[in-house]
Amino acid sequence: MSKNKMLDILDSVAIIGLTIILIMAFAYQLLDNELPCALCVMQRMGLYAISIGLVINLILGRKQTNYLMVVIGAVINSWISLLQVILHIVPNSGGFGSSIFGLHMYTWNFIVSMVFIIYGCLAGFLHGSENQTRVKIAVIHKVIISVLFFTLLANALSAFIECGPHLCPSDPQSYWLLDMFSGKSWS
Repeated sequence: MSKNKMLDILDSVAIIGLTIILIMAFAYQLLDNELPCALCVMQRMGLYAISIGLVINLILGRKQTNYLMVVIGAVINSWISLLQVILHIVPNSGGFGSSIFGLHMYTWNFIVSMVFIIYGCLAGFLHGSENQTRVKIAVIHKVIISVLFFTLLANALSAFIECGPHLCPSDPQSYWLLDMFSGKSWS
């Protein structure tokens, strides 16, 4: 298997992984009524920022700078998630949201960001400095990118319904738009 084919597969798997994480977060929001806090919304956007370089690799062709975009997105996302970890690090202070395998989602987000920093660096080194130009986009890549884009639209719409033109609260209790239509005060 060629190096470019292997990197295409790894980039696709990485995008699928990010999409699954974002769908799971969205499912917790809708099924368990766990509204994302302001930092949670920022972390979701951080996961999309990580995916930008990978998507560009699959659409336009692979460049080392695309992996640099992955690393920069992962570093910024790790800072945001680390801030939330630090906010809840005091013993018995509780955490925000549900735990998955004993860790809160923001802790998992930090771990995922660290993995993508390592992946972006290794893939960038493996790719080297030659630029690859993509003539045709594979159908599977179109599907993967479309699902990721759909989750982006759903999350953006959800954030607007939750916060509207306001800053998202640190501990949201209800959706701004639904409260506005029902006449309740928003918190």
